[in-house]
Amino acid sequence: MSPRTSAQFEGIREAKRRQILDAAIACFATTGFHAVTISELARHAGISKGLMYNYFESKDELLKCIFREVMQEMMQMIDPDQAEEIDRQKLLQYFEKLITHLKSNLMLWKMYTAIFSQPAVQQILAVEIQEASKSPLEMVERYFKTHRFKEPDLEVAFISTLISGVTYEYIADPEHYPIDRIKERIISLYQ
Repeated sequence: MSPRTSAQFEGIREAKRRQILDAAIACFATTGFHAVTISELARHAGISKGLMYNYFESKDELLKCIFREVMQEMMQMIDPDQAEEIDRQKLLQYFEKLITHLKSNLMLWKMYTAIFSQPAVQQILAVEIQEASKSPLEMVERYFKTHRFKEPDLEVAFISTLISGVTYEYIADPEHYPIDRIKERIISLYQ
């Protein structure tokens, strides 16, 4: 048997890291950020507490990593070509992709809504939240300005509120919430 290559070690390391992140998402969603311990996270991930610290130095760092991943996915949804500009097609595709992501990652969104609205968690993520929200909101506002919406800043607030509401309603009752019909309604507002 030949020794593992550095690429194989990196693959194993990334798989273990993903395992930890997925366990954290599940634990944070069901137990809450402050209530769950590193020992519980490690147990849920199927690893030792010591190994957990080889990947993440703290629960705060783990939370920040999850937040950054979610924000990267959101940016990829709204600006896939990284042009820092959106047009009507990108805006409409964003709504499509966001709803698909919500339906495919229910546990992640449950965690997100359960813990990211807590003041203590917002304090931990203050820098990340500020950095993550600036660019997409500016792009959307520029879109509304160039398309001569009367109050572009109000339109951005409206969309943000609409998306938050859809997210909360869907995670509360995914079996009965008419998410696909709601998605079509949102898209029809901006076509």
